[in-house]
Amino acid sequence: MKKRKFTVTAAVFVLSAILLSETQMKTVYAVEGWTNDSGEWMYLDKSDQPVTEVWKQSKDSWFYLDSEGRMVRDSFIELGNGLYYADLDGRRVQNNWVWSEGREPEGYADGWYYFGDNGKAYRRTSGFKRVIGGKTYVFDEKGKMLTGWINESGESLTEDDNPLVDGLYYAGEDGALYSNVWMDYGSVTLGAADGLESSITGRNYSEYKEVWLYFDSNFKKLKSNGDRIKQKTIDGNTYGFDEYGIMLPWWSQVASVSNADRSNPTSSESAKYFASYDGGRLLKNAWFWMCPSENLDEQDYSDGEYSWWHTDQKGEVYRNQIRKVYDRYYAFDGLGRMRTGFVLFDGRDAFVASYDTNDWTAESFINGDLYGLEKADLYLFSPDELNDGSMQTGAEVKVELDDGIYTFGFGSNGIAYGSRNKLRKTKNSFYINGLRLEADPEYGYGVVQEDGETYRVVGTNGKIMSGDKKVIKDKEGGWLILLNGRFAARVEDDDKPRWYNGDEGPGFYHYDQSSKEDKYSGGLIVNYDSDAVLDNLPDEERLNFE
Repeated sequence: MKKRKFTVTAAVFVLSAILLSETQMKTVYAVEGWTNDSGEWMYLDKSDQPVTEVWKQSKDSWFYLDSEGRMVRDSFIELGNGLYYADLDGRRVQNNWVWSEGREPEGYADGWYYFGDNGKAYRRTSGFKRVIGGKTYVFDEKGKMLTGWINESGESLTEDDNPLVDGLYYAGEDGALYSNVWMDYGSVTLGAADGLESSITGRNYSEYKEVWLYFDSNFKKLKSNGDRIKQKTIDGNTYGFDEYGIMLPWWSQVASVSNADRSNPTSSESAKYFASYDGGRLLKNAWFWMCPSENLDEQDYSDGEYSWWHTDQKGEVYRNQIRKVYDRYYAFDGLGRMRTGFVLFDGRDAFVASYDTNDWTAESFINGDLYGLEKADLYLFSPDELNDGSMQTGAEVKVELDDGIYTFGFGSNGIAYGSRNKLRKTKNSFYINGLRLEADPEYGYGVVQEDGETYRVVGTNGKIMSGDKKVIKDKEGGWLILLNGRFAARVEDDDKPRWYNGDEGPGFYHYDQSSKEDKYSGGLIVNYDSDAVLDNLPDEERLNFE
């Protein structure tokens, strides 16, 4: 807005067209009208007396006569409850701006004033916002246009006020209130954020690289009026604002989680992420790689421990659930972090624990040493969290444990075969907590305790050996006897045991081919009525014994 300069051009002064000529002034009768006989324009009534303290019109312009009847020029005029302005030519200013300078002694601060259709200055009354030329302005009680920060009552802030706390509106250098526009706070105000901390985000503004605010269509700074963030969709993206109107550049406030319970953290509060690296927009239906806030996990925050997170259509992070994303399933813990490796869920909506695959040995799964195994279902999510992290399924999933690479089995629903410490036979193999029970390669065969009285033999590929009255030799030279597909006994004879109908009835007997008198003198080993004989079974071949 340019300052207006008002100058007098006597030659074209509008009054000259209507003022009485010298001849007219010599008429014997007094005539009402304008006169300049004294060198000052005045208006004489019918009694040839100057009128005072009144507006008089000449063509389309109005002029004010002071208490002595002289026309007022270049001056503010207080009249009744209105403020007016007469320009350098004395005209009443209407529908126009006036720049005032050096009139502080008269009570009018330097600045811009606007005079409306009836010549009255716009002044702050009950409603302080005024529209001029499609823009909205605020004026003080004297009529001066305000710039900078303005409070809820339409008053300029004082030096003691904090713009972030007390400011609600902002008028630019041209006086127009900000509307539907972003403000880079650092570009208009220095300081004022020091010492402030948002209860909604739990962060001090000294941690912010930039501070952004937004003014809505009502010219107000968007801000939260409670303990929850204020959300606003702007140009198709959603943003969050705290109680001071500052755009959230990171996590929203969430409940604190004790580090003592990091194995199964959870939060009932909202957890949303506003990506400062992407303009501060709320991430919806999106993956993002980020460390948690201090409220979410103090230790991971301090260590800068990053994780993958995923949000729903409202921007809430997935928490406490196994969720399908782009045709694959992923696990999210109670805070929302994607979990990889071995993950335990009670159902699909109650995260229990997660473990790195190489933290455990095969014996840990056989013995059920992982916390939560007894009460939750075991899943495996690809340990390669940077490139995958999705649920693994199938009967032959290779997993590297602390003591080697082993085969695990998981159903189409992702639950481990033999989950919850319950031995399961599937696909002609035994599984316990997902681990397929396989013979030690140095022995060639192993024995699985199927139940309290039934034992089965498996090979190095985990397949169950079948056969009736069958004898097989392990790599240690021992003979394993199978009756009706079940393990019956193991002996370390030089000769292979033989089925024989001897003194003790039909059954497997010790056999000695060097004996000329009685090749079965070693006696009965086992028959169909016998309990399994475990005495000679090495520990290495006992795969899951109680």
